[in-house]
Amino acid sequence: MNIFIADNLKFLRYRNGYTLENIAEIISVSRQTVSKWETGDSVPDLLNCVKLANLYKVSIDELVNKSLKLVASNDFCEDNGCICGVVDISNDCNIQLPEIVMNLFDIKPNDKLLLLADKKQGMAFVKCSRF
Repeated sequence: MNIFIADNLKFLRYRNGYTLENIAEIISVSRQTVSKWETGDSVPDLLNCVKLANLYKVSIDELVNKSLKLVASNDFCEDNGCICGVVDISNDCNIQLPEIVMNLFDIKPNDKLLLLADKKQGMAFVKCSRF
């Protein structure tokens, strides 16, 4: 059985733009503890796994048992895209795109995006220069 938690924690932290200090503060542990989790010198207890899974919006199973880096690299070429995580819809129905998406598609505030929707295939945004 492969345990991927150390690699996944490091991957998810980088992907989300957090520092060791950020994670330590959010989870209420020391920076050194987070570092040890990411190097595989120790593993987080169940309570901290729950906190980390909630923070990164992944299941505990995904956090521990799946190589999220491998999933991301198999599904997308780094030049063409990436798995960017989950976005929240605010109470006023706004969606905040992750910075990685904004940079990848050179999206700036006030740019226009076309929303495509299909009940069977899902939704997609397309950057538009004109409407």
